Amino acid sequence: MTPDGLYCDPADLDWSQPSGPRASAYGDVYFSAEDGLEETRAVFLRGCGLPEAWAGRRHFVVGELGFGTGLNALALWELWRQTRPVDGWLDFVTVEKHPLDRDAAARAFAAWPELSDLAARLLAQWPSRLRGPQRLVFPGDGFAITIFQDEVEAALSQMTRPVDAWFLDGFAPDRNAAMWSQVVFDRLGELSAPGARVGTFTVAGFVRRGLAEAGFQVAKRPGFGRKRERLEAVWPGQAGDIPAGRVDGPVAVLGAGIAGASLLHALRGRGVEVVLIDSVGVATGASGAPAGLLTPRLEKADRPHVRATLAAFDYARRLYDGRPGFHAEPVCRLPKDQREAERFALLADWMPDHLDWTGEALMMLTAGRFVPQKLVADLIGPTECHPVRIVRSEPLDGGVGLYDADGRCRFEVGHLVVAAGCGAQDFYPELQASAGQLAVFDGRPPERPAAWGHYACAAPGGVLVGATHERGDQVGPEDEAEAGFRASVADHLPGLALGAVRERWQGVRGTTPDRLPVVGDLAGQTSILAGLGSRGFAHAPLLAEDLASELTGGVAALASTARDALAPGRFAERRLRRAGQSPAR
Repeated sequence: MTPDGLYCDPADLDWSQPSGPRASAYGDVYFSAEDGLEETRAVFLRGCGLPEAWAGRRHFVVGELGFGTGLNALALWELWRQTRPVDGWLDFVTVEKHPLDRDAAARAFAAWPELSDLAARLLAQWPSRLRGPQRLVFPGDGFAITIFQDEVEAALSQMTRPVDAWFLDGFAPDRNAAMWSQVVFDRLGELSAPGARVGTFTVAGFVRRGLAEAGFQVAKRPGFGRKRERLEAVWPGQAGDIPAGRVDGPVAVLGAGIAGASLLHALRGRGVEVVLIDSVGVATGASGAPAGLLTPRLEKADRPHVRATLAAFDYARRLYDGRPGFHAEPVCRLPKDQREAERFALLADWMPDHLDWTGEALMMLTAGRFVPQKLVADLIGPTECHPVRIVRSEPLDGGVGLYDADGRCRFEVGHLVVAAGCGAQDFYPELQASAGQLAVFDGRPPERPAAWGHYACAAPGGVLVGATHERGDQVGPEDEAEAGFRASVADHLPGLALGAVRERWQGVRGTTPDRLPVVGDLAGQTSILAGLGSRGFAHAPLLAEDLASELTGGVAALASTARDALAPGRFAERRLRRAGQSPAR
């Protein structure tokens, strides 16, 4: 484990047996030596009454303890594709303490060539070892996987969405007691929807008693292969769709930058009608720069917002891969002094999957370079953007009315999401303006993108250097910014020759007092995704995915503590605490 626990320990695998990998730390196999795939189908799929249990359902949630190689996920996904209800969505939320790396998972999947197509799609999104929830989405199949990489009790404490079926697939109870504790069984009950089914391979007495004590009705069933018996359990109540979120009618997304584009993409993947509105068009404002760098936010701490922003960076990297305008390449971060060099060396030790310290620079290994307009346009696709300036909203019967500056109601929708960058101040006064500019110069770009306080990278037509950050909405004189860029490049990249300025960009970013994004409910049928500052392309896609899931009744993409850390009401709550008052909950 990394020093403060930001990454999980990787799986320690023993491949000495032809039947598949064993977990050396637990002395147990990941799946049956007889036929792991058929065991999954018998114990978990049929044991939880699938696919009959999701027949006619718009939304179904399967939970799992023990993601392991991901075999159960593949088998579940295959069955869902074969029997998916019309417009149905399946969330698979799972827990894994010791993640396999991509190569190990691919080696395990090779045993089932009939699943090779799905295995390749899963491997293409395989997550890093970051602790906390990692989201993988397959919108064409109405399927999402959320892997909580953490201790089981810690992971379950961060889940909130009721679960319709549970796969209990940890290592054997006598070798992995933490996965089978009464605390775990009780939490499974708290998270279970009425009529939720449980399937597991074990019939250990304390597992039967623990599930029963938690409130499940437990029964033995014939086992698979050489195991004589297995367990099934049912949570009391009548199974069926729970209330399906808060979307009733179309959703208006106010803002057509990266935040709005990410929301549109996430909602459209769930079959939600979206009305996109932006008074100045697509990818203007803070999303309209000639080029940008996708890099992780660097903070040496294991806190909810750190896990969330790093998971967001990873999610954005997966989402953009292969899209027009995105170029995956490491970014070289140069230290400004010896103290920062020491900090970078510590960060590289702490985040080895993402960073490498060369002795002179911090290499951000999973970073990238992008053309903002191309990425935004690709996420928006054919959806029309309405060029209307909306200045206020009012609740209507079952929805929201959106009004222009002349007081006319221009749109009536079921829900409004404000994603208008600094323009969201009309709806959320906590936002602050941060103006900036950059320039594209004639010249040959550096061999790889470089950052130090400013940054330099390839851009259409030359070399982009940026960016300034000015408090407020005034960007400052162009000539002063240009002189600053030239001097900074001369100090940090003396071999980079800058010619004449070919293009300039100016914009105003929306930030917050704590420099973290804001996402969640405002009031009534209105939500917000804003305050992204200069990290919109790194953070917006996952936050949009989380909000879209919340609006449609799905599994959260963020841990509950991360949602609290990014919630719109956090600044008001802090003011109340400073005044000695308790925030209302």
